[in-house]
Amino acid sequence: MDRPQPGRKGEIHLGELIGALAGLPWKDHAQAQAIAGCLGFGLAAHDLGRFERPTPAVFDRNRPPPLPRRGGDLVAKPPAGFATRPPPQPDLPAQVLTSQLQPVTPPPPSSTTAAPAWVHGAYQRLDPTPGTSPPRQTLFPGRTARGVFTAALATQRLGREIDVQALVGSVVRGHLPRRLPRLPAATLSRGCQVLLDFSESMLPWWDDLRELAAQLAAVLGEERVAAFDFESAPAAASQWRAGREQATPWQPEAGRPILVATDFGIRGRSHGQRASVHWQDFVRLCAAKGCPLLILVPWSPTYWPDWLGTYPELLHWHPRTSAAMLRRQLARSRPPRR
Repeated sequence: MDRPQPGRKGEIHLGELIGALAGLPWKDHAQAQAIAGCLGFGLAAHDLGRFERPTPAVFDRNRPPPLPRRGGDLVAKPPAGFATRPPPQPDLPAQVLTSQLQPVTPPPPSSTTAAPAWVHGAYQRLDPTPGTSPPRQTLFPGRTARGVFTAALATQRLGREIDVQALVGSVVRGHLPRRLPRLPAATLSRGCQVLLDFSESMLPWWDDLRELAAQLAAVLGEERVAAFDFESAPAAASQWRAGREQATPWQPEAGRPILVATDFGIRGRSHGQRASVHWQDFVRLCAAKGCPLLILVPWSPTYWPDWLGTYPELLHWHPRTSAAMLRRQLARSRPPRR
């Protein structure tokens, strides 16, 4: 094939490209696109697709990954090139030792109502109230929960400050804007929809799910938080309210952030390449409505799925997750609109 001759300023005309492609035995549009990409026309050699790219993730990257385990023991591999031999068993001694067992009388059971000997008048015994559980630590501590939720659920709107750079650019081009351009500002006015996974695999975190809804209401206000429950399929989430016989099905609202708390049914096993149709359809629905999607996962990032694409943000539901991690990640994936 003759190489197309460059035109003015080193450019190649579109007609020459079409003539060059016509002389090659390509069969479909994908092959023609790959050939054009190899020739340097700015076309990608192939499109990986939405659900084949790595999903953005937010977690503590300073912590080392967990060691692989098998049956509760560490997997130790011998060095390459060395054969391992079992150690020789020691010989048993020739003499036999004699011993005699003496019965031991167990002490009498102590009364649960009797106070210990060290308790005296300076101490006061406080018995737990029946029916109440001891205090528990939340996955997002109170000192960082407000910052994490603010960074995760803030959306952009036109602020009060004037965008001087855009205004100067319009004046230089000779276009006078009808309205003064303003810089974007973060806001929590849209609230969020929180979808809580109450499936069987999430049983250890059911109390954390209820606490999560309470923490969101404390930060955003109860009127701005709509909580929904689901099992396995997030698009089938529903909301039960007092006084209603039927549940209200979940529907995404355009531009409103969506926060999902789930474990993807991991159960201590990595998902690998096992794609879930329910989750992929859910991601497509949120993307079509323009809803920012964040997914809280209590498991270590080692077990997270890698088939969700680039639209959702995976967030480690862990006390070490901070607002600074979220701001760095969201600044790259959500550039401010002008």
